Amino acid sequence: MNKIIAVLIQGNITITGAWGFINPFFAVYVTRQIVDGNLIVIGNAAAIYWIIKSIVQMPIAKLLDKLPSEDDDAFALTVGSFLISLVPFCFLFSTQAIHIYFLHMVLAFGDALRVTSWNSIFTRHIDKGKENIEWGINSTAVGFILALTTLSGGWIAEKIGFQGIFIFSGIVSILGSLFFLTLSSYIRKMPGGKKSFKELVDYFKDGIMGKGA
Repeated sequence: MNKIIAVLIQGNITITGAWGFINPFFAVYVTRQIVDGNLIVIGNAAAIYWIIKSIVQMPIAKLLDKLPSEDDDAFALTVGSFLISLVPFCFLFSTQAIHIYFLHMVLAFGDALRVTSWNSIFTRHIDKGKENIEWGINSTAVGFILALTTLSGGWIAEKIGFQGIFIFSGIVSILGSLFFLTLSSYIRKMPGGKKSFKELVDYFKDGIMGKGA
């Protein structure tokens, strides 16, 4: 397994595992801790997430495909991963349904950045002849980590409370995001190598305007 695939799998299982602390118990949290929380709020939040993610994912994918380097993919992956890592901490301060809806919009945008770019880099660098094995390792590892974090999340929620699982989930998700910071050592660079902030902004602007193809 090459280093890029290893980093992608390690980061993915850590972040996915982090959300395993929250997802199975999220409905209980909303109905118990949110003032106007009920099953309708849970359904609305899920719908908001999938609608926003579906709307923004394709424009993001189109932009990333237009840009010639892989730095943009790694940048989107890292930003998206850190963005969703902030959401569990924000749940600590949520008291109304509108807060839950807004955070699901943030989560949707972060996941649109993260999932699209992760799949792109993984597809590009998967070892030839080991496609099934490496996809299988990722899926199997995710399954095991979700079993562990779901089990642990139930214990933490019961013994410490929802604050405990949000803090623990956020910390673990941030740790998973740190894996992606190392990708810049291995992937194809932007033209001209390292760039200033203004050059980076111009680079992405050219892609948005259709000049990066």
